[in-house]
Amino acid sequence: MKTLILVVHPHLNESLINKRWVEELQKHPDKYEVHQLYEAYPDGKIDVAAEQQLMERYERIVFQYPLYWFNCPPLFKTWLDEVLTYGWAYGSQSGYK
Repeated sequence: MKTLILVVHPHLNESLINKRWVEELQKHPDKYEVHQLYEAYPDGKIDVAAEQQLMERYERIVFQYPLYWFNCPPLFKTWLDEVLTYGWAYGSQSGYK
């Protein structure tokens, strides 16, 4: 089973360790799918249906992002609010346990 790696780093090219980590993961497409949010949504407009469909294909999901004063980057906060919706990700009708 492949693992989805959700990379949410607004300045990935400036982060030597994180950039290298992503490069190494991409060498193993049979094990990992790397999905970079800032690359996929440079305008900040998230395709919620596409993101939910992507998430449904994986049993393991890793979120990688820098911490800013104990918080996540703005695009990740938006992603969390818009993609992980009531009835899909949680709630009595979600199907996830």
